[in-house]
Amino acid sequence: MHLCGAEVFPQGFAAIVNLGAMRGMNMLADIGNGTMNVMQIIDNRPLEKSLVTDKFGVGICMKEIQKELSKENGEDIPEMLIEPLLWNGIQGRTDVTAVKVERIAKQYAENIRKRLVDYGYKEGLVHLYVIGGGGCLLRNYTELAGKAEVTFITDICANAKGYEYLAAQKQRRQR
Repeated sequence: MHLCGAEVFPQGFAAIVNLGAMRGMNMLADIGNGTMNVMQIIDNRPLEKSLVTDKFGVGICMKEIQKELSKENGEDIPEMLIEPLLWNGIQGRTDVTAVKVERIAKQYAENIRKRLVDYGYKEGLVHLYVIGGGGCLLRNYTELAGKAEVTFITDICANAKGYEYLAAQKQRRQR
């Protein structure tokens, strides 16, 4: 078996590459369960030196919520009971569980926002693209969802579609 060629792209870049022109300063935040990958993109070009992997994924928030709820209930609370509150927000619920989830999720989302600022995000000046499951925390528990310069990529197939787009582009260039 022989490998005839390979392309390597920064994590998350494929998910946004086919969105169109990204003029000026942009930032990609791919927030997963274990890590958050951040990269700056200037005039459609990813800045390799800006790529950061931060071990600050959603799993940290989930464990904090589980710990807090377990103290109250005296038993372990499975992730599957908490996930809907992270994915969809608390949707007007006022029970003790929802209030605790909201408090912890808001604090965690604010910590993500602070880290993004540390990595070069400047609200109003930098267009932020958010992908990954952790995007739901920023969408539901911060004011970022209402900002015109923030785009949430919710398509779970975005990376696969982007890789297909990149492969097709390369084939066209080789012809």
